[in-house]
Amino acid sequence: MTDLLSDLERSRVLAIFRGQSPGQCADLAEGLYEAGIRLFEVTLNSADPFAGIAALRDRLGADARVGAGTVLTTGEVEQVADAGGRFVVSPDIEPGVVERTKELGMGSVPGALTPTEVLRAVRAGADAVKVFPVSSVGAGHIRQLRGPLPDVPYVATGGVDADLASACIDAGCAGVGVAVHLLGDPADPESVVRGARRLTAATARP
Repeated sequence: MTDLLSDLERSRVLAIFRGQSPGQCADLAEGLYEAGIRLFEVTLNSADPFAGIAALRDRLGADARVGAGTVLTTGEVEQVADAGGRFVVSPDIEPGVVERTKELGMGSVPGALTPTEVLRAVRAGADAVKVFPVSSVGAGHIRQLRGPLPDVPYVATGGVDADLASACIDAGCAGVGVAVHLLGDPADPESVVRGARRLTAATARP
């Protein structure tokens, strides 16, 4: 089991920052960490994302795993590594991106929706596969994927709330990715923390 999968097993939830400034990311992440979340993704279409990755690492320390999302090119992979990121998430499957991610010692989570895409991701060397957008297909889609492909670690992402997160874990997902703005109003950090606590409770399993 890779370090990324161990962290998924421990936390179940990957918090996704999209559009927040580095300072906002760090401030919100403290409350998310207290709620039990240990995996944090800053998407590259955020404001100054590489500074955001560094800010999260500085604020949370080594116990948290920080990476980048919406990574599309090998050049971006290298920038993530330079910023101290520890994993790369993409909405698609680009074998060169997966290969470069692994060469630099980071976890790789490309996006897929069909069995063909899932197998392409696995054969490229992915550590886990992001099922996106899961809100369009529901948790039942995970069960269908796991029929022929039961050993793939799936991370359900896209429009995930507490109910869908719980259903996806029950369907066999290793974890779920949830955008911070779906947990609460980022301008009201306490609402985000409350949403995070609901989510971690919904995804906790014995």
